[in-house]
Amino acid sequence: MNMPPNNIVTNNSTAVLSANESAQARHLANSVASWYLATLDPYAPHSQNIGLRLRHPVHVVTRCILYGNIGAIEAGGTEELEALFNDDDAEIKDGGPDTLTRRSYARMEAFLASCAAALRGVDDDHHHDPPPTRELVGVKDVNGGSSSKDDNDNNKKGTIPASPSRTTSTASNSSKTPRMQMQIDHGELLLRLDVYCRTLRRIRSIVDANETTTQLEECVIQYEPKKTIRTRVKLIVQTFLGNVDCVRDVRKTLMSLILKATLEVLAVEIWCEELSSMVDRLASEYEHKVSFGSLAFLSSPDNSVVHLAPLLIKYFEYLQKEWMSLVSKCEIERMLRTILDTDLRHFFKTVTWHSVGHILDVCREERRFLDNIALPPPWKEGVFGGTSGGGGGGNTNKDMDAAINSYCSDASLVTQALRDLRREVITVNGQILSPAQSVPELAEYLGQILNSSQMKKSLGDTRDAKSKRRSSKKRVTNYTSDFGLESESDFFSGNESDSTAASRVDVGLVDVLARRLLIAASRTGAGGDAYYVVRDLFGGDEVEVVPHHSSGRVKQGSIEIIVKMTSAIIKSHAKFDIFAKPCGDSDPLIQFHTTTTENITLQQSVDGMTVLLKEKRTKMTGWRTLAIRPAYYEHLPHKR
Repeated sequence: MNMPPNNIVTNNSTAVLSANESAQARHLANSVASWYLATLDPYAPHSQNIGLRLRHPVHVVTRCILYGNIGAIEAGGTEELEALFNDDDAEIKDGGPDTLTRRSYARMEAFLASCAAALRGVDDDHHHDPPPTRELVGVKDVNGGSSSKDDNDNNKKGTIPASPSRTTSTASNSSKTPRMQMQIDHGELLLRLDVYCRTLRRIRSIVDANETTTQLEECVIQYEPKKTIRTRVKLIVQTFLGNVDCVRDVRKTLMSLILKATLEVLAVEIWCEELSSMVDRLASEYEHKVSFGSLAFLSSPDNSVVHLAPLLIKYFEYLQKEWMSLVSKCEIERMLRTILDTDLRHFFKTVTWHSVGHILDVCREERRFLDNIALPPPWKEGVFGGTSGGGGGGNTNKDMDAAINSYCSDASLVTQALRDLRREVITVNGQILSPAQSVPELAEYLGQILNSSQMKKSLGDTRDAKSKRRSSKKRVTNYTSDFGLESESDFFSGNESDSTAASRVDVGLVDVLARRLLIAASRTGAGGDAYYVVRDLFGGDEVEVVPHHSSGRVKQGSIEIIVKMTSAIIKSHAKFDIFAKPCGDSDPLIQFHTTTTENITLQQSVDGMTVLLKEKRTKMTGWRTLAIRPAYYEHLPHKR
């Protein structure tokens, strides 16, 4: 998925929280922590309380910071906030959108998951004993609680439970007697909430300082000071020490905690392969630094901190430096997991290809899958997952219009898309569209073709009786596979134009087509969905997927608009060559052709004596279909 460019220009000073902004974040964090601990069910497991009792107040505070009047909320005291906390159905009037953005929601869910992982549940111990009483390590409580003599940290930190004992509690063993469950400490919860609220407050400060856009800069780890990074590291380290008491738990627990924290700071739903590999290497390096024997029996918490903390600090510094690239890769991975069947994707990524013929045969067997890969609209954030509680935004025409306008009004996207359009050959029902330098110029050229006398004539079916008879016959060839581009003129189907009668295209439809062309252009070539899917399915460590540089021999346009009486179809064609690494002057091993098709449903309306064609919005508006086929290869007989 090609991510929209980030057009937010941020001055680093705007991302630095003032004393007042920090106090606001602290106030809201304390309100949530106090309310949660006062209202949780002491007999319910910690993770259950997090899901049922903490999610709603965190959602309320998230909206308040990102969209509300923070000063008024702070001045109103805790009563107004607690009223919202107590009412799960309360309507939050903060002037913001109906739902959180997808990435804001992802950040919140990752934060809640980290909170839930703060204490290991009974089920994680693989036994059914009641939860034991855990001693607390010496970390200074934020409310002035006692601390151990070994704690030299002057920062206010939450008390983190130490490793649980395997002994059974002295409470009654009767199954009928309710048992109080171990819950997160107030100090630790407040510390976690404080870091979370500071992140949100930093995002809000950047938005308030930018007069050109209201778009949120979701990832702000690049602006976090060293103190905040050290706090994140300390939370991970102490949670790790509290949840690990045997060798087999080390790698799994450490990777889980780091990846949850990564999802939160990057505000993404899924981590990419690069992040997973990076965390795996970090866990391996930690295991090498701490021997298994000392880890299980002899190593002290302080010794573990000495080895783990520097690795985590280095990792977060890596996130601060590479955040933009990592977010893009995570978004691509999210798209791929959504649109591709899990089992088939695993098969294509793990299969060993023996020859071109082997690839053609497998692609023929999976033709139904490869010809019908559904791509969601690029402007609808809620498509890949809920924006708030799984709702998904952009369901009404009003929301869709706003989303499309916002997407196509991005100055950076439009500039790049127009540049890409000028590189493409665009045809409208067979007529070549002149290159445009601006969006109004593009719409003008489109309008001239769509309402030309040639378009108003009945085009009829371009396939004559001879071609129909030829296509009906069973074709016998000496090709290794009948799968592939049967002919470039068929797959690059300029033959699909239908009768347009004497109808006139509505001005609004011209604008719609111009906007869709911008989106189609920005999502072709090396930066498009087709490239990422081909690379994911057929790329690998030993091969490189490269966009094909056309020789100009194919006359059909690389982007086609086919206007019919009931629909307008936009087809974007691309070719990708696969080379063995390192790429040199050698010929490609194989070539793949792709077509991304969007079908815009039309409706007819009568305006006087003229029939106007307008867009008809449906639930599938904006969805596209990607078809991937290997090029057509001829089997040459072996010479004897």
